[in-house]
Amino acid sequence: MAIVQCQNGHYYDNEKFNGCPHCAALAEGGAQQDSVTVALAQEARQVENYAVEYLKRTAPQQAQAPAAVQRDMEKTVSLYEKEGVSECIAGWLVCTEGEEYGKGFPLYAGFNRIGRSRSNDIVLTDPHVSREEHCSVIYEEKKNVFYLFPKDGNLVYAGEGLVEQAQQITEGQDITIGETHLEFVPYCKGEKKWEKKK
Repeated sequence: MAIVQCQNGHYYDNEKFNGCPHCAALAEGGAQQDSVTVALAQEARQVENYAVEYLKRTAPQQAQAPAAVQRDMEKTVSLYEKEGVSECIAGWLVCTEGEEYGKGFPLYAGFNRIGRSRSNDIVLTDPHVSREEHCSVIYEEKKNVFYLFPKDGNLVYAGEGLVEQAQQITEGQDITIGETHLEFVPYCKGEKKWEKKK
């Protein structure tokens, strides 16, 4: 199985389909691509660009650090943390059903990776969740919004809907990963957000 992304931001298995089935379905219906699909594709690209730009900015700083510090950074510091706000909690995921029932997981700026492996930022013991990164919740501090982003074709639901690409999530939304249900509780919302400290 090889999950690829089409030019409009849809994910599909290129071993099962010759082209994007989402775009084909829109074409068969005689309709042009709807504005929601276009907007979601643009949002997905913006989130990916945000991560790429951050990596470009931080790579020179990490390269200058002594080897011992670099090893420590790899073990304990999230790749997407940002100076001044990295320790500030942006929100939480609260488990309402599943192995971690009643537990809360803090969300920080950038990518918050979810999976069974201890290398993830949020570790779930649900055997139906991928060991490596199953999906991520991304807090984009400039816009003060959160996104749910599936990884490698893994199944993730926001409410009743399947999430196929980066999708904005809202307060109280139920996120289903495997047999685990998580409720999204933002701290940063509207005009409320952390100010960077220099």
